[in-house]
Amino acid sequence: MLVASSHLLVLILLLNCVDAGQVLRKIKARARDLQLQKAKQHLLAQAVSGQQPLQHVKEGQIHQPLDHFNRQDVSTFPQRFFVNDAYWQRPDGPVFLFIGGEGPIYEFDVLAGHHVDMAEEHRALLLAVEHRFYGDSINPDETISDNGRVWEDKLLID
Repeated sequence: MLVASSHLLVLILLLNCVDAGQVLRKIKARARDLQLQKAKQHLLAQAVSGQQPLQHVKEGQIHQPLDHFNRQDVSTFPQRFFVNDAYWQRPDGPVFLFIGGEGPIYEFDVLAGHHVDMAEEHRALLLAVEHRFYGDSINPDETISDNGRVWEDKLLID
């Protein structure tokens, strides 16, 4: 009887973990949607007041090594980034780096949010870098798994 009860408890815990993962993914997606909505509203408010915040945003790519641990492999992938210099106190103001999470980055990532408010307060240059397996920063051969990790020679590389 005790063994059956413990098996039932383990099953319930496993089901709870699966459900929790789905709930967390939904929360993450909703939080990202709210962040984008707030950024759009902020951008519209600035445009209405005569400011042109998009003129300060530049998009670029830097070619990063595909394998940082193998100096013989010179393969690279383009990693996308955005720069907002609207608040920057040139030439020696601070630089704030916003590192993208598990999803693409957008111009809005350097136009609104707490980090943008802080950049304005501290007269900082604001950079947003996209994660290497999301958005436009996917490896050229597109060898990615469902969870964003690279498959190489049948070995999973983080």
